[in-house]
Amino acid sequence: MTRRADPDPARLAALEVVTRTLAGEFLAPTLRTVLDDSALEPIQRSQVTDLAYGAVRRLPQLDALLAPRLDRPERLPPRVLTALRLGVLDLLYRPTPAHAAVSQWVEVVKAEAPGLAALANAVLRGVERSEAARSAEPRDGDAVAAESDLALPQWLWERFEAALGGSARDAALGMLEPEPLWLTAFSASATAALEADGCEVDDHGEGADLPYSLRVRAPMPLDRLTAYRDGLVQPQNPASLHAAATLPIEPGGDCFDLASGRGVKSAVLVARGAQVTAVELSKRRIRAAVDNLRRLGLEATHVAADLVGARPHELLDAIAAANGWQEPRRSGAVLLDAPCSGTGTLRGHPEIKLRLTAEDVTALAAVQLAMMTTAAALVAPGGSLVYAVCALTEDEGPEVVAAFLAATPWFTPVDIEPRLPHVRARGVGVFTLPVAGLDGFYLARLTRSVEDEGHAG
Repeated sequence: MTRRADPDPARLAALEVVTRTLAGEFLAPTLRTVLDDSALEPIQRSQVTDLAYGAVRRLPQLDALLAPRLDRPERLPPRVLTALRLGVLDLLYRPTPAHAAVSQWVEVVKAEAPGLAALANAVLRGVERSEAARSAEPRDGDAVAAESDLALPQWLWERFEAALGGSARDAALGMLEPEPLWLTAFSASATAALEADGCEVDDHGEGADLPYSLRVRAPMPLDRLTAYRDGLVQPQNPASLHAAATLPIEPGGDCFDLASGRGVKSAVLVARGAQVTAVELSKRRIRAAVDNLRRLGLEATHVAADLVGARPHELLDAIAAANGWQEPRRSGAVLLDAPCSGTGTLRGHPEIKLRLTAEDVTALAAVQLAMMTTAAALVAPGGSLVYAVCALTEDEGPEVVAAFLAATPWFTPVDIEPRLPHVRARGVGVFTLPVAGLDGFYLARLTRSVEDEGHAG
């Protein structure tokens, strides 16, 4: 009697992660929980990560490839359907030999629903044959564009095209690729410390000035690296770092970081020499920011406040009280990294595109405009306001800024030239492109009139 093969534990773990993500959980924390609860070796953990992210990134493509072979996919047990999706991913988008990909996922289905193993084998073999035949045919740019359409909801693809023009296809395809480990170096000794722990480091460097980005391959989890524990590095995409670097600051000068979240950009601003006041609604995020800044050996002042509909004079009073100032004062450097759709971060958060709607984007744009109006009242005459969102829609980018400028003519736009791949937005600002492992951001820099003293907000 032939002994039935046991399902591969890494593939079972990937199935668990993707099933839970498609049921509504967030991918990154679910992956972390499943891996922490497992006894998988490092190479297996990497395999789980690759499978889970790949399946959620490419879900529309995987479903399109399965559709001709499944009459009623919705009638399959959810875990079996997800196993077939993962099987197609393993078969077509990973270096797994075809026979191994098919047999491994058939075993997973057999463990889940023995009566459906034959179906799984037939479906995956069918995909293998049809894709082998299709790969032998010449393909042109239109075919590649169609693949990018399959990876996004149609409405979102249209938003990308409107915002990015001819770069939309590269952006969509770029966010289907694995995400590197990007670390922001806060110390010149960061690279040596990482290499001492066995990391491969590619200095993405934006010059010699700290902080700057490092592209890293690590042999162990981040929190075990000496450079992380010693506060020499911070996980951060270079596009996020660039958003913070776009704000001009005076060493020792006041800087307000609005909607500061977990304080990653606050850390960059402090490291550049600013006296930072971070304003954030969530007290949980404020606590996380305090802890992280402490790890980095940095300090900022924190204020809990809602920027939507806030009374600017009350917010300025709260900032002054937190800093121990005798009188409230506005700042010459204000950064607003507003809550957004996250459509520039689909590589790292691919579940966003499965849940986001056009109506969500419209609602977010209204919130962003309200926050920008509050932020403007905190800028001193002659000061700078940088508006940033990790989104690739005109609704949340140039349209928000255009509406703001129409209502607030004492601000004027300033041209910026990111040292990252980018395109000019229609109107004001730029979109950084999510290619080569980068995230996509919209960035705009505005200056308040020096003569303006009459608009305190």
